[in-house]
Amino acid sequence: MMSMVHDNRIISYQVDFENKILALKTEYWSGSIHEKTDVIFTGYLTHIFHNVSEHNIIFDIEEYCLDLFLEHERELLEEQKNYGWPLSYKVKDDLVNFLQLNTYKVFSIDSSCGLYGYVIAKKIDVRVEKV
Repeated sequence: MMSMVHDNRIISYQVDFENKILALKTEYWSGSIHEKTDVIFTGYLTHIFHNVSEHNIIFDIEEYCLDLFLEHERELLEEQKNYGWPLSYKVKDDLVNFLQLNTYKVFSIDSSCGLYGYVIAKKIDVRVEKV
């Protein structure tokens, strides 16, 4: 899947809180190849993006193991806990239990330039359109 978004430029992203969807609209140009790709996260819970700018190039999007996310992002989770991110919880086990019981997944977005971060949602769908 990820070869479908590697080196894609993020054109926009939109969050539909009511329908629990986060959508990234991306575009890829290389010689005569032009593709528009939508990356749709459904069952959306939350996201956190850093370095958002006008120029955002995706390096990779992958499902991130929950245990590794909790370990590697311990400081981020501790910093954001009092602000209700990724959700309101008292102890780490409450967070883990909620995410597991509700079948949430953590998706990591890595960039070559610009936007990077995480989306917590139930599913990811990639739709490619040749232009």
